Amino acid sequence: MILRAIFIAVCCLKPLQALSDTLLLASSNYYPHYAEDLPQQGAVSEIVRQAFLLRGIDVDIEFMPFARAFHESRQANYIGLVAAWYDDERAQHFFYSQPLYANQIVFFKRKSDTIRYQDYADIAQQQLRLALVQGYLQPQALLDSQPNMVRVAFDAQAFEMLARGRVDLVPGDKLNGLYLLQHKLPQYADTLDWLTPALELRPMYLLLSKQDPRSEALIQQFNSGLTELRHSGQYQQILQALLPHHSEP
Repeated sequence: MILRAIFIAVCCLKPLQALSDTLLLASSNYYPHYAEDLPQQGAVSEIVRQAFLLRGIDVDIEFMPFARAFHESRQANYIGLVAAWYDDERAQHFFYSQPLYANQIVFFKRKSDTIRYQDYADIAQQQLRLALVQGYLQPQALLDSQPNMVRVAFDAQAFEMLARGRVDLVPGDKLNGLYLLQHKLPQYADTLDWLTPALELRPMYLLLSKQDPRSEALIQQFNSGLTELRHSGQYQQILQALLPHHSEP
């Protein structure tokens, strides 16, 4: 433990280029938060990039389906994930940063359907069908209720299945759903809405693989850069410029 503490301290004092010239991160497309074809690759990507840049570290991001991005990062083929939610099992394999910001998780449904529920067990008892994106974390109480679930690879697939009546509910980030309906699936924008209240506020974090020996020191560098980014006002500027309809939870 003493040697590890000394190593981290030395890394923090070294020129940051000694840690890495360019960090290679994996990411999925998660509109409007981060995606390959968004301006600056989205608000989350820009926050991660600028926080590291404040510590002299450059970042490159490669985009792929989430399940693959998670697997490749866990194996340290990429040093980490641009963003993911917290989970105890994941924390065994990754160092987590300070929170980036939170997703507002809601149930999306068809406007023509009247759906009411008291808890997740109600959903299973009503035999409602859910579309879940492979690799995304879901509330444990929802999974414990054993609903009728269909797994898909991408968010857009889930919403298309919902609009076509192949499933009844899609749990997901409210901004993500609104973006997809406005920009990727406009033909369904007038047919879908969401249930209130929100299921939860779920923070996103940068994850760095514990299999890469640089990661523990780098996560500390990122956290200090993120704190500076917030204090300077640049963090809020990034959100206002790149994230539609954002409000701080």
